[in-house]
Amino acid sequence: MNAPAPTLIRETFPVGPLQCNCTIIGDPITKKAIVVDPGGNHELILARLEALGLKVVSIIHTHAHLDHFLASGQLKEKTGATLHLHKEDQFLWDNLEMQCQMFRVPYTPVPSPDRWLEDEEELACGCGVALHTPGHTPGSMSFWFA
Repeated sequence: MNAPAPTLIRETFPVGPLQCNCTIIGDPITKKAIVVDPGGNHELILARLEALGLKVVSIIHTHAHLDHFLASGQLKEKTGATLHLHKEDQFLWDNLEMQCQMFRVPYTPVPSPDRWLEDEEELACGCGVALHTPGHTPGSMSFWFA
């Protein structure tokens, strides 16, 4: 009897001052993971990655509103993972500090994205696909997993 293929590791939990849903998605075989929308609490995110035995290779964003990026720079600094966003949200990313000021949320500088996500691009963990779904913002992204 063949054993079933292991399913993806997925954990979603609220982070940051606005309680954005952050999701960790990992491959149980390679132990590579992506972190989606790290909206704060980088220590918590790092602790969850460690507990799951995963190494984050990329940090991806559904869009560039302040509550979705607050821990991105710290995660990148601690892990070396790359930052990903759709190009049409660059204007929002370029104004992250102003977004924080508007909502009186402390701003932590975030480097520019390393890569611009493309429609139907395979994600770094090899486990899913990025889909450009504009609406909430011009660069809004969804992610599909088989």
